[in-house]
Amino acid sequence: MSGESGRRVHARRGLPGVEILCYRAAEGPVPHPRKNLAGEILDISQGGARLRLLEAITRGETLTVELKDRNSGESFRARGEVRWCASETADVGVRHYVGLQFHEIYTPLGRREKFTVGPRMEAGDKGPDPVVFEKRTAPRFWVDDYLVTCLPRGPLSSAGLKRNLAREVLDLSRRGVRLRVTERLKPGACFQFTLHLNRFGDTLETAAEVRWCRSEAPPAGTAFLAGLQFLNLSEEKGKKIDFLKGWLEKNSK
Repeated sequence: MSGESGRRVHARRGLPGVEILCYRAAEGPVPHPRKNLAGEILDISQGGARLRLLEAITRGETLTVELKDRNSGESFRARGEVRWCASETADVGVRHYVGLQFHEIYTPLGRREKFTVGPRMEAGDKGPDPVVFEKRTAPRFWVDDYLVTCLPRGPLSSAGLKRNLAREVLDLSRRGVRLRVTERLKPGACFQFTLHLNRFGDTLETAAEVRWCRSEAPPAGTAFLAGLQFLNLSEEKGKKIDFLKGWLEKNSK
């Protein structure tokens, strides 16, 4: 097997005893069932991971990885770009390998190091992680089993005549939401954000303003990442977000 660069920024470690999910980023505005591509995790670091997958992946694709420790129930979730890929023929058939570079880690500092560094790491040892967004004024969390729409505000929006620009919710908080969207959004533009939670049969709907938008990591042009701030969010809707956060944290352990 070949294809991996020998240049390493972060030390790698094996990670036995974990369950792994690995799936492609959503390719369109309509959510679809996720297909688990993971065979096993070979090693992991603060910057990325090496994986064996069940099917071939091309360089530049975006994958999401979810890990769960079978003993403690703790979990790790990150998204990254495939930097290299390779295949080899074995007795059991063709094996596919990829090197994934993280560009977003959703697990908070203090919990992610159990997976990326190991239990022996001292608090003063960890350095800054430039690939993670940490400037937060409200706790963020990820959601699943949902339908999301993001429509420009105006009379056509309420009539259902405007195109949904949302692909995927990256994380959510009382202050706002980070989305993967289909086109570049102009900072300051206002949208109607709607998140339908399938498992609860409930919907969160609010006005939101675009605070920032940028192209996703290469290959550029396939999607954009955007941060939206909620406008005049009522206390009732805020409590709905708090309930969702608490429920997900309790039931993901």
